[in-house]
Amino acid sequence: MSSIAFLAASVLSPLFFEATPEVRSTYVSLGKLMEDRPMQINFVRFGCDAGAFGRFGVRNWDVSSLTDRRDDAHRHALYHAEVGPTWQYDLDISDGWRVKSDLTRSWTFYRGFDKSSSNRTYHWCQIEQSLENPYLVPFYRLRKCFRGNDYVYFKVGVRRRFAVWESLSLTPSAYAEGGSSRNYRRTFGDRPGEDRWHSGVSSVSFRMEASWTFCENVSAFVFVEQYEVVGQAARHANEKSTYRCAHNDWTLGGVGLRLRF
Repeated sequence: MSSIAFLAASVLSPLFFEATPEVRSTYVSLGKLMEDRPMQINFVRFGCDAGAFGRFGVRNWDVSSLTDRRDDAHRHALYHAEVGPTWQYDLDISDGWRVKSDLTRSWTFYRGFDKSSSNRTYHWCQIEQSLENPYLVPFYRLRKCFRGNDYVYFKVGVRRRFAVWESLSLTPSAYAEGGSSRNYRRTFGDRPGEDRWHSGVSSVSFRMEASWTFCENVSAFVFVEQYEVVGQAARHANEKSTYRCAHNDWTLGGVGLRLRF
């Protein structure tokens, strides 16, 4: 019996599973305020830890609406989903210092938009990196989208975790988002006047997160965040926009769980 248990542990030990179900008061996607009503979001990743070669896995991200505000455009449940392979690698530099890298190739499905031209699929590549250390952690994300959404998006910021008690921590962070001129058009629509959009930073956000660790595998978190559109032209475009979620300044929050096995 002990031999069977040892064999099972040996086979399963390289495998991993992560899940983050959460509810947000507002859904901000790639720097654009997509929905200012409550949304339910699930992130799942599972795969194999190959040791010195990194972690190979598959990720899924899906979004469901908790209101009927847009039932004329899409269904409530799982109207937006992203699926694709990932590779994660940690590079230890010195004691307490580590570069974390995350590469993703993914496909986004808008199959819930049965009554809209958005009912389609596109794909993208992304890299995320952070320099983990005991002081101030810088991080960035860079994404290139294809097939009808040919734009570049970036996110860059810093965060710091403070231990309050043994199980409770606070993590303030600040970051900027932006991208190419096509990304600006995706976010704000046509630029007022005859001018075209240029690449740059389109918004900044400030976030405070509180996390409570129940055990090694389970933690809960709650956050509040302030989203701000930057740039006179971008703010003016939002003010003139008929899009119901074209807010220049918005406060949002959320609550969720993090499961790691």
